[in-house]
Amino acid sequence: MVREKELLKKLDFIPKPSINNHDKIVRTYEDSLNYLKKDKSNLEKEIALHFLAYYEIGDLIPQTLDNVGSGHYFPYSESYSELENSYELCLEGFYSYAFAALRSVLELGIMGIFFSVNDNEVEEVRLWITSNQRTPAFRKALKRLKEIPYFKEFDNRFKFKDNVLEIYDHLSGFIHTRGYKYSSRSKNRCNFNNFNEKALMEYLNLMFSVVSNLIGLMIIKYPIGIRPLPLSEKFGLNSPSGGFLEFYQISYIKAVIGDDKTVFLEDISNNSSEVQGIVNEIESLPDLSDEELEEQFKLFDKWNNEG
Repeated sequence: MVREKELLKKLDFIPKPSINNHDKIVRTYEDSLNYLKKDKSNLEKEIALHFLAYYEIGDLIPQTLDNVGSGHYFPYSESYSELENSYELCLEGFYSYAFAALRSVLELGIMGIFFSVNDNEVEEVRLWITSNQRTPAFRKALKRLKEIPYFKEFDNRFKFKDNVLEIYDHLSGFIHTRGYKYSSRSKNRCNFNNFNEKALMEYLNLMFSVVSNLIGLMIIKYPIGIRPLPLSEKFGLNSPSGGFLEFYQISYIKAVIGDDKTVFLEDISNNSSEVQGIVNEIESLPDLSDEELEEQFKLFDKWNNEG
């Protein structure tokens, strides 16, 4: 032992802790970005669109005096956060961890709807949000979705549960390293972080599918989300907090879920007396005058300056 220490000292040798290092990670990140910039199929635009759609649909989750602060919004917000994390991990070449984080995106997105199936999310989420209850099993959560009106028709038409279970099973392979195919070595093709076009495309295709499926599910739960509403014209800066979407937000959502799902969900929304009642009530309100809007801006500026 003494001889080894003396030898290392004489050689001025400092052993490296690992084969991988930050320089390789940075290089992988740069290679990933360069690939996306050079791509001719608008991948960058498609990625941005899915992020925007999933971010904006958070406004559809109802925020009322009864549920504000209950924690019912947390599954969705954490799901979106994990979406960003998984994407960044992918760009850096942490492919297996990116897939693992993507599974969390899917799980949390489903859990948010699971707790709100019967519009009792204030109570349903309480034990879980305080970490006094284990996260419900994924299959159990999916099974409960059938209690949502129109979910059965949606599932029969688009095979939602089958598709989601297939994605979940595939992503779970990376959690448990289900052999070489689901390993870091397989995706990097070496024993350090390294750009792999095939791994990046596999991630993106799965990410697009996860986001599209979760958005479709949220619209099934809240069908008014596919109906553009003139919120700015009617409320100005004081639009309702949660429960509705603006025209531009719905344009992102439609682009992500595709024409078939859009038509299906619009039919459900158009045939819902509850949705139509809300639409009629909002559309019957008078538009804000320029003077009223100007007064809102003044109050907003005053509030910001005082803050």
